[in-house]
Amino acid sequence: MVHIRIKNNTTIDFEIKSDRICACVTRILLEEEIDSLAVICDDVGYKTPNFTTSGIYCLHGTAKLANNENKSWSVIVKVIKPDSAEKNFAEHHNYWRREAHVFNSGILNELPDSIKVARCFWVEELPDETIWIWMEHIQGEHADTVEHFSFIAGQLGRFNAAYLTGINTLPKYDWLCSAWLKSWTTASRLFAPHVDTDVEGLSDDHYPTIWAWYQKLIRKLDFTIESLQRLPRVLAHQDLSQKNMFLTAKGNSTSQLVLIDWQFLSISGIGEDLGKLFGVNMSLGIIQPNQYDEFQRSLYTSYLEGLRSAGWQGDEKLMRYGFYLSTALRSVWEVPQYFSILAQLDAAPQNHNLKNQLYRLERILMIQKNMYSEVELLMPELGFCTLQ
Repeated sequence: MVHIRIKNNTTIDFEIKSDRICACVTRILLEEEIDSLAVICDDVGYKTPNFTTSGIYCLHGTAKLANNENKSWSVIVKVIKPDSAEKNFAEHHNYWRREAHVFNSGILNELPDSIKVARCFWVEELPDETIWIWMEHIQGEHADTVEHFSFIAGQLGRFNAAYLTGINTLPKYDWLCSAWLKSWTTASRLFAPHVDTDVEGLSDDHYPTIWAWYQKLIRKLDFTIESLQRLPRVLAHQDLSQKNMFLTAKGNSTSQLVLIDWQFLSISGIGEDLGKLFGVNMSLGIIQPNQYDEFQRSLYTSYLEGLRSAGWQGDEKLMRYGFYLSTALRSVWEVPQYFSILAQLDAAPQNHNLKNQLYRLERILMIQKNMYSEVELLMPELGFCTLQ
């Protein structure tokens, strides 16, 4: 019998999980003879915007072994839960059970070597309809420089190329999303601010120009989304925000990319993951406005180099199309946000936070407009119908 002492700093009743904690620590330390455990339970405190995540907790402490040696350990417990009705369907980009299926399937054990993942110790379904995922606690560095992000882009290229060249076979599960951006843009339009009235009241010619471009994009949205299905298919993470990527040491001088949070795992087009990497980290303010052009060039080059070094010799235009279009389509969310902030700023003209948000979004929209223009030029070259 292992003696367990728990200090619980959360609202979750981890005391009833003593046996699970003990078994988990045994797997972490690869030790069978544990005499006692000191356990501290903390709320990670990261407020995820994903409504299917109920909480993320770090359990950590020391284990006293039978030989009196003390070893430190830590584990992450992610609690997921049902949300709105549409998230009960596997085709939804945020199907609430997907990450549990990902870990149960073993699909992550078959990824190319360019991507590492946190080990999963258990997926546990509880009577209250929540699912607890017990996983390895990854401790590494988050990307915050162009060099970091370019390294990640290169690893993504190698990751995607494994499926393009046939080294890895695309998995077939009905819970994998096969049209991620179609689902995401549909949801974004549904929940974005309604700003038509705000736009009508603007007198500056600059703002109606942005709105007219956005309306054109919306008119052609169904066709452009469907065109992504014509791109070569890869396995894609689709949630490459800074917090979901870790750089860990590998040997004396190299880094290893470790990805967490596989809730959005999908079969997508080449370049889509790169668009998510670039777009979401601009939106979150990780990439700063004065870095947008540099990051765009460097990420593009690094991703292509990763594809080529892993053996993909296909048409570069296909990759560019996926990257540019997946980035540009984020405007479906960000244009309404832009005009909503404009309206708020009209009521509070001295609000510096709103001014900074507006400036950042305006720069992002400039990038997205330019990328969408390139998409329109690429369509006939790739044999897609031309947007009118």
